[in-house]
Amino acid sequence: MDDKSYVEIAIGGVANRGNVIPYNELPNHVAGKKGTEFYRSLFLYDNTFNGKIKEYSGTYNIDEIVLDVDCKIGDLSLEPVKNIVDFLVKELDDNFEIWFSGTGFHMHLPDLFHIGNHVDLPNIMRLSIDKAVGKFGIDNIYDRARLIRTKYSYNIKNNTYKIPVSIDMLNEFTYNEFVEHAQNTTIYEGQHDPQRLIMPRASFEPLWEKYIVMGKSHQVPVSKPKNNTKSDLTAHVTCVQKMFAQGPVQGKRHQTVLRMASAWKRSGIPREGTESLIHKWSPSFDIAETKSMLDTIYKWEHDGYGCQDSIMDLFCDTKCKFYKHKDYGVEIFNADTMTQQFQEFVEAEDDSNSFDLNDFYDIGGSYKFTIGDLITMIGDTKLGKTAFIQNLIVRANQFKCLYLSLEVNQLLMWRRFNQIAFNISKQDVIDKYKSNDKEFFKQANEKLGHIKLMTVSPEINNIIDVISNLQPKIIVIDTIDEIRVDYANDSLVKMQRIVSKLKEIAQKYEVMIFVVSHISKSAAFEGNLTRHSAKGDSSIEQKSDKLLGIYAPDPNGKARVIESIVARDESSFKLRCYFNHETFRFKQAI
Repeated sequence: MDDKSYVEIAIGGVANRGNVIPYNELPNHVAGKKGTEFYRSLFLYDNTFNGKIKEYSGTYNIDEIVLDVDCKIGDLSLEPVKNIVDFLVKELDDNFEIWFSGTGFHMHLPDLFHIGNHVDLPNIMRLSIDKAVGKFGIDNIYDRARLIRTKYSYNIKNNTYKIPVSIDMLNEFTYNEFVEHAQNTTIYEGQHDPQRLIMPRASFEPLWEKYIVMGKSHQVPVSKPKNNTKSDLTAHVTCVQKMFAQGPVQGKRHQTVLRMASAWKRSGIPREGTESLIHKWSPSFDIAETKSMLDTIYKWEHDGYGCQDSIMDLFCDTKCKFYKHKDYGVEIFNADTMTQQFQEFVEAEDDSNSFDLNDFYDIGGSYKFTIGDLITMIGDTKLGKTAFIQNLIVRANQFKCLYLSLEVNQLLMWRRFNQIAFNISKQDVIDKYKSNDKEFFKQANEKLGHIKLMTVSPEINNIIDVISNLQPKIIVIDTIDEIRVDYANDSLVKMQRIVSKLKEIAQKYEVMIFVVSHISKSAAFEGNLTRHSAKGDSSIEQKSDKLLGIYAPDPNGKARVIESIVARDESSFKLRCYFNHETFRFKQAI
């Protein structure tokens, strides 16, 4: 590992963060810290890091990969841990370590990505880890500010130490036995070896290179490939010009040629001209391989490589005319790609890409909410629009959800989520928290752990960054008119941009987006919801895949009717419920 790398540490608790030390000095700081909590940053930083992560704009690196795996809440089953271990054994044999942290398990792996120094590494790691092992339900901890308990660190919560364990122990121990084992100071003292904190295994080949997802960041790596002077570059696909200017790099020639040849073909250069350019770029490049590659590339019906490609991204340049919108290589679907993608869609388990309202309420037939959908809920104030969406989110707990509560604070929202999940009153929830009911807290985390909450209104384009970091499958925006749009002062223009962008995000990033919208004054006065009732212009009704409405037959009663006003691909329904203000649940009327 580079001697110039730095790591952040916190001694005695995460609140004591901000201390920066050279990475190779880490063992010296941990040694002799029996009975002391000790944390380190997941990432390594360059020498510009001053301990304040919000001010840091340098590059990130990793020395190893850490996977955080929790036991199954409730029965404390070790099954999730065993599942990921079985996978890692097949991938790496015994070249990884299992550590019990005092509450959960950490898998310490070699750096299998070999991405190196990169300004956007936290985002890349989060996306790549999710692609590699996300199916195992791990807690994806890769954000740029995260600290993690070091090996051998003390856990003050239950008087344990983070200690290495074996695969055999996983098959023999119960969870509680692991806790007892980690409380044994003799075990700690016998195993304690601070030198294991520094690259405990030899470097590995980039076995997980196939899982790397470069993300959607527009940042450019600090260590840019060498190129001619800026004046030599034009604004048309600048990245390919930089590839050519850099010349061949051993081990990367094949991948680079594919990108350059694809771009040259799209620029109208005939096959013979592309072949000459490749020979000029690398005279030693195999002629037979060149011809084979060009046979393939010049038969492509698609565009080839675009801005989202990981290698093109490495050469990205602000001078390029495609830089701002990253739209070189807009995807066009042909029959082959559409057949393949639709087959993958229908073969996927239903609960992996949709959930059915008919599973929650008897509405007489299936009504599915599916990834890619933009679903809008409209209704007058104080009828329970937010509460109904909360009821759906609580029950659709197989999906990670990001809830943007832009009108109601997080304390009130969390209390109501608790009321809905446990079917209890406001006072019951307050009493549980006042009495420090740990068992209730554990059950609440189990029932509501799939939900993350935001109360700060993002600018519409920044929602993409949030998705990249949190990887939700459901996004709720409550309410839509609270989303910020820079440089849009006209309310109608603002709404058009919001709705169009949300529809694009739902399809491109494969998420379901629920939005809550107020209704117009005229609709509130008339008391009859139609496709034209949403506040604003017609963009909501045009872009929404499903438009749901809620109204009260009696303004002073508890009865509510939820109905499908517009749906592209579902039958209509009308659901009659009673809204219980005590528990915030919607109970179907018999």
